[in-house]
Amino acid sequence: SSDDDEKFSFGQRIESTKTGIVGLFAGGIALAPFSAVHDIFLGGDEIRNGVAQWEFDTDMGSIEAALFAIVYRYCVRKDANPMLNMGVIGAFILVRVLSKIQVSTSCLAAPLTCGAPLGYFNYNMLNQAFLTGIESIALFGGAAYAMDFCFNKKLISKFP
Repeated sequence: SSDDDEKFSFGQRIESTKTGIVGLFAGGIALAPFSAVHDIFLGGDEIRNGVAQWEFDTDMGSIEAALFAIVYRYCVRKDANPMLNMGVIGAFILVRVLSKIQVSTSCLAAPLTCGAPLGYFNYNMLNQAFLTGIESIALFGGAAYAMDFCFNKKLISKFP
């Protein structure tokens, strides 16, 4: 159908490319200071080469934000429901936070037992989740803000 042709036209591919570029830069810029504090100043013994880890985390975060922005454009479409926007952002934050937690060396396997305060998650793991959560809010929130700005200024079109 012609509606499907419009959705997957060359023009839409260009819009997706622009979206990825906006997400890449906006997310990376938003993440960089938070990641620097985490990796360089608060990393402790877990992060041995803080500056290199910061560079790596910022680079990977930029790629994550580019992919997020493309998915965000496809999900929000022409819908004005703010809960949909927040749900997409929240899903990406949750996945990033959970995937970056490293199990402490004191944890026992099968079933996973790591100690106080929650058994499954110890204080170290909760601290990792908190710091990564702040980073992820900045990363995906910054990318979403930039996308919404571009949508409002008609620099990038929403997916039909």
